[in-house]
Formats: sequence, structure tokens, C-alpha cells
Amino acid sequence: MSYALGSGRPVISTAFAQAKEDITDNVGMLVDFNKPQAYTDAVIKLLSDDELRLQMGKNAYFRTRYRTWQNVALSYLKYFSQFVPELIPGQRKLPPIKLAHLVKLTDDFGVIQFAKLTEPDNSSGYTLDDNARALIVATLHYKKFRTPFSLKLAYTYLNFLCRVIKPDGYFNNYVGPNRAVDEQRNRQENLEDASARALYALAQVSTSKQIPKRLRKQAHSIFEKSFRKNVAFSSPRAIASYIKALSLLLSKWKEPKTLAELIHLCEQLVTLYDKTHTPEWEWFEPYLTYSNAILPEALVLGYKTTGEKKYLEIAQKTFDFLIKHTFKDDIYISIGQSGWFPKEGERQYFDQQPEDAAATVEALNTMFQVTKGKHYKELAHKTFNWFLGANVLGQVVYEWSTGGCYDGVGEKYINLNQGAESTISYLLARLSLES
Repeated sequence: MSYALGSGRPVISTAFAQAKEDITDNVGMLVDFNKPQAYTDAVIKLLSDDELRLQMGKNAYFRTRYRTWQNVALSYLKYFSQFVPELIPGQRKLPPIKLAHLVKLTDDFGVIQFAKLTEPDNSSGYTLDDNARALIVATLHYKKFRTPFSLKLAYTYLNFLCRVIKPDGYFNNYVGPNRAVDEQRNRQENLEDASARALYALAQVSTSKQIPKRLRKQAHSIFEKSFRKNVAFSSPRAIASYIKALSLLLSKWKEPKTLAELIHLCEQLVTLYDKTHTPEWEWFEPYLTYSNAILPEALVLGYKTTGEKKYLEIAQKTFDFLIKHTFKDDIYISIGQSGWFPKEGERQYFDQQPEDAAATVEALNTMFQVTKGKHYKELAHKTFNWFLGANVLGQVVYEWSTGGCYDGVGEKYINLNQGAESTISYLLARLSLES
């Protein structure tokens, strides 16, 4: 019975003790003992109703993920640690870096946005967001391992960015499955975050000496096209991504105009902080939402580049505030997307997204590299453990066999789809630990 449910099959069973615990109306059917006709009726009902049978099978599969061997092991470990706390390691064994699922999601045009479980959903099309992040992954992977396939991926993602840049220096985000820009959707949504993320990806390629020169020049040319158009951002996360991009460029080329733009952007974040913060709310906005850690990370990079101490002070205050609200009992708990955390409201816990964990790992590593504060390094590993089962459900989010990452942690279940954003976010977090 357990194997059948775990394999995603509806189950018909007599009502013995374990069956009554596991077989609910949405995963199968219970029948009375010594009632052959009841079995007959149940079998005929399921065989004659394809939709019901398939839905029950899906329900059974999703409801039994906590019983996979990895999750069962984590459950035992959690129980035993009540008596022997030393059993829970602060730093778990890191999985090998595996691009297999990213490769599976990528065709000759770019990385496909969504997946149905492990299979790419071609109808979902493509986004700049995903391809920019994927370009960073491919670049960092090639810098470390010099593998031809990661360089090939970098070419694919960079070419995608070339296709979606607009004459005004910003980028389109949405591209349909027919590989045509979705003009209507791009007009309806704010493109700042995606555009700034693309500029950060281009800066990564431009400043990576291990990347072939032709690729670096192509990336720098696209970046300069935007920079010369004097693109400006008002979204805090877009500002932060652009600061990260400019700090990378300034680490290689000390150009006065680039430095002036970075200082201007840092001052924008300082202004947001000055307007919003109170002793009880040390933050840039009247709410915590997604990828929050990128904001203090940007300011600490501003400090690293300029030496301006107020950037460091605000970065540390705001990061301490964020850490206070996202760690409990050494477990990372990101802000839930179903309502976030308003300053005057209730903090939400679900659904939790891999993007948030990745942003926090990257930012903590940056804080450690700049300040040498060892607690940041320790917290980076504890945050990464969210992917490995140290989360509120106690279940693994990273799929070791595919190299993919599940799409989120819900209140009761893991979202088992392995789409582009989640898989790339995991890889960004994992590669961040290599540095």
C-alpha cells in the first residue's frame, strides 16, 4: 500500500488500521472486510473514471513525499536531536554542483520558465529574469570548472539578453513559447527588477577573466548600451541589483561616471532607509517581501567600493533586523509570499520560495567577505540548509537525483515542480558557497 501511494497510484484497500490512517477520499477507497462486491464496485469506479483515477494518483504522490528515504532520515534525526542536540550539524555536507536539470530546461533559445514536476513546460515560454540568473550560474560554473557545456549555456543565455534589450536601454522580460516578445504583458508589468538583474548578469560576464574575450566584449557592449541611455531605477531591488553590477565593474575599471552612479544609487537606498526606519523597524520599506537580503548586500558593496562608513552601518543594522525575523531555532524561515510582512501587520510564513533563500545565502557571504564577521558565514550555511531539509516542514527542497529544486515550501506540502527560478536559485546559492 505504501509503495503504491508513493508511486502515485490510487489505492483500494480493506479498512485495516494503517489503511484508515492513509487512505482518504482523495487518494483512494476503503471497503469492508469480506465484501468482494465492494471491491468489484471500487475497481470498476476507478477504471471507468480516468479523471478521478489520475487525480487520486497525483494526490497520493504529493502527499507521500515526506516518506522518501531522505525525509524519513531527517525526521529521525530531528527526533533524536531532542536528546542529543549535537546530532544536528551546523554545516551539512554540500551536494556536488550539478547542472543536469538546468540543461534539461534549456533549449537553443534560452531557459524555459516552468516545469511540470521534472519536465519542461514549453507552453510557459521564457523570461529575462530566469535567463539573466542562468547566465550568472553558467558564468560562475565556468570560472570554477572550465567545462565546455557551461560555456555553451552562457552563450545561449547571453544571446537571449541580446534579443530582448530595448532601444531605451531597458529590457523586455516576457517572451512567449513562439519566441516572440510578449508586448502586451511587458507593457502591463514593471520591468525594472528584471532589467537591473540583466545588467548584473552582464557585469558578471564582463569582469570574469576566465570567460573568452569575445563573450566578455559582447556582454560589456550590451551593458554600455544601457549605461549610455542613463537608465534609472526606483524599485529598491532594482537599485540594489544595479549597485551590485556597478561594484563589479568598478573592481576592474575605475571610471568616474560609473563611481558617481554607484554613489547616487547608494544614496537612494539611504534615503529610503531614513524615511522608513524606526528603532523597532530597521528597514528600507514599510514591509518585508521577497529577496530582502539584496538591499543590505548592495550597501555593504557600496561601502567596499567607496569606503563610506554610513553604508556599512545601515547595511549591518538592516541585515541584523532581517536576520531577527527570518531565523528561529537555527532554521531559516523566509517571509511568506501570501501577504508578506507589513510593518503594522502580521508576518506570513507561506509559501516560502527558493529565491529568498538564495538571496540570503549570497548576501551573507558578501557580508562575511567584506566584514570578516564569522557569524555571517555560519548563517550562510544554515540558510543553505533550508534546501537540504532544515526548514519548517523538515523536508528536502533540493532533488539530488535530478539536480533540480522544488518550487517552494507550502504550509503542508512541498511544491514538487522543478521550474527555472527555483533550480537556478539553488545553483546560485550553492555556487556562492564555493567562493
